[in-house]
Amino acid sequence: MKDGGCKFPKLYLKYYSEDYRGVHTLCKIPANDCVLYVPLKYLMTNEVAMESEIGKAISKSGYEMRSEHSWLAVYLIQEKHKAAKSFWKPYIDILPDKYGNMPMLFGDVYKKFLKGSYAITMASNRMESLRAEYDGICSACPAFRKYMFLEFVWGRLAVITRIFGLNIHGKKTSALVPYADMLNHITDKQTDWQYDDKRKGYTMITNRAVARGEQIFDSYGRKCNGRYFVNYGFTIDNNFIDNDAVFRVALPPNDPHYGMKLKYLHNSPVREFQVPPTYSEDVSVLSENMKPRNMFSFFRFLHARDKELMMVSSADGYQIKDINPISIRNEIAVLKHVQEVAKNGLKQFPEPLHVDHKLLKVNKFMDMNHRNCIMMRCGEKETLHWYIELAEKAIPLLHMKWKDLKRVAAKCHQTPTRFNYYVTEVVVPLVKNQK
Repeated sequence: MKDGGCKFPKLYLKYYSEDYRGVHTLCKIPANDCVLYVPLKYLMTNEVAMESEIGKAISKSGYEMRSEHSWLAVYLIQEKHKAAKSFWKPYIDILPDKYGNMPMLFGDVYKKFLKGSYAITMASNRMESLRAEYDGICSACPAFRKYMFLEFVWGRLAVITRIFGLNIHGKKTSALVPYADMLNHITDKQTDWQYDDKRKGYTMITNRAVARGEQIFDSYGRKCNGRYFVNYGFTIDNNFIDNDAVFRVALPPNDPHYGMKLKYLHNSPVREFQVPPTYSEDVSVLSENMKPRNMFSFFRFLHARDKELMMVSSADGYQIKDINPISIRNEIAVLKHVQEVAKNGLKQFPEPLHVDHKLLKVNKFMDMNHRNCIMMRCGEKETLHWYIELAEKAIPLLHMKWKDLKRVAAKCHQTPTRFNYYVTEVVVPLVKNQK
């Protein structure tokens, strides 16, 4: 890399164990200092992959990739088979040979610790998706059939755990960036990176001063532990506000307005939400089914009765995900239903939350995979408990008269917590405006 113009004179790799390392500083580094420069030639981009021999063969076959990550994955496999003949051999040599920390490759030893967790389903779905992609490529492109499925899995895991999204000369692309992909994750990172068109390469700049010997981090973005775990093979502590749990709910067949509601649901009575423990819109997700307000909106629709249903369905631009609090009766029914679903979710786990808390406090595990499994399920249980407690504390407030709720409302408004936010946004307007 150095011979090719890559520059990282103030950084070095530090290994903590055989398969765990980080990037540290050799000296004190000021803010706004370029600590890493990688020329375009050393960036493995989607375009490079698509212009390769295997890339062209797949393009010519007419097969449409299910994921853009597959372009880099198939290219990695091709180059790995070339061995010493590949320009990328030094880079490929430092990539992990196996990904034993990834849940999709777990055996029963670890899966038993995840019983009840959505991580098992998420990992299984990911593996099925990879199998479908692999089979699709093989079916359309004979040149790819010499590669084995597990090689494709290796390639895709190498990509998802290391990929960068770049804008090169005004065009968005994905790339593997040597050395930059060695940085570990932390939310409060000390660096920012981009492709610099003038310098014709990837640059990583410090956003504050970094001490000598300090580990230097990148951020993979705010995510729940489920995404960190299944996508990258790790979990992080103190991630409560971004952790989540699954709520699966269906329109009851005995609902007096079943026919009308089913029509609005486009004949799909079941919905699944994967939400963090909050009612706030300040969440780390983009998918509609991962937004708590959308879940509450759906529950409100389920429990709407008579005039309530007519009121919400007659609004201009009506969408089920946009239903605001309707009435005190409706909101109490919503909270009770959410609480019931959360309690049923907890029953899927063999052990209660306090067991996980004790295990994490003692911190004696077989290995990091074991600890990650406990962290994963602990985050889900904590989320489910939050919704149970939300109902327990909010329902009594909804039964109060406004003159009695005023003092509580004032305290909630002054002290920003996730529960107080729900009180301010939902409980107060409903009680204040009740007739």
